[in-house]
Amino acid sequence: MSQSGLTGVTLGVLADQVGMSKSGLFAHFGSKEDVQLELLTHMAEFAAARVVEPSMRAGEGMPRLQALVRNWFGWAQRAGLPGGCPVAAGLFEFDDVEGRVRNKILEMEGEWRSMLRELVRRAVELGQLRHYLDIEQFVWELCGIYLGHHAAHRFLRAADADSRAQIAFQALLDRAIPASTQRKVVTRASSRQKKSKSEKK
Repeated sequence: MSQSGLTGVTLGVLADQVGMSKSGLFAHFGSKEDVQLELLTHMAEFAAARVVEPSMRAGEGMPRLQALVRNWFGWAQRAGLPGGCPVAAGLFEFDDVEGRVRNKILEMEGEWRSMLRELVRRAVELGQLRHYLDIEQFVWELCGIYLGHHAAHRFLRAADADSRAQIAFQALLDRAIPASTQRKVVTRASSRQKKSKSEKK
């Protein structure tokens, strides 16, 4: 599924992979569409164990959001899926193909973005992000960074895809951090520079 896309996973291919007859597999699933839906359900569980669950061990707010993004960007390759994230690819593969598979991908993407919104909202509540932050816009840009990373890594085969994505995410955070926090960061950085210069003298 990672390398061939959902439409590339036929009953014949799957039968060969699992060592069953095509007719036996058809009797179990009923249709290619049923196979695709089950694969998407399995994909959600597979990704949650590698991206979401480890991130939830981080502290609430910004630490948890940052942990999730670290685990999210490039997760498919680390999980042994050389073709990248099947769901990210499915957004384009099924963008104008109506049916149950598209609806399932739409549902999964909606749930993912809802979770991102909740993490960002909690960071706002804790005062780690601006209280007037446009959460919808923040999540929109964050998902755009992820899809940009996916395209750069998979299609362009850009060696700097990971670093570019992290830089973009940090820039998004910098714009969302409260001004008071930014001043503290600048002050600490300035103090470190002065200390370093003093030590050199």
